[in-house]
Amino acid sequence: MFKLTGYYQLPGQMPQPVDFSDLFDTAFMRRYTRCRSFEKFLAGGRLPVHSQADFEALPEAQMDAHVRRTTKFSSWKEMLDTATDIYARHAQLRQASQK
Repeated sequence: MFKLTGYYQLPGQMPQPVDFSDLFDTAFMRRYTRCRSFEKFLAGGRLPVHSQADFEALPEAQMDAHVRRTTKFSSWKEMLDTATDIYARHAQLRQASQK
């Protein structure tokens, strides 16, 4: 599988790249979806994603429909926002513990 990357931003900092495998980790996927990984989530929707560019070119309506069918979310934006919030909170805790 290829690597998908997104971004998250902690308050007062520049956006940071994050791998989707970290953003949508196994704990997140088990809690909120019917899949154990983001890769299986995409495969289950028969979404034609073979690269970052393919993913970014997916019609949002198609992604929203798949999200509604297979997750606890009503849209891709809601799923992405929730995963990003959880990831950012954990990143803040990691930073605080390193100080």
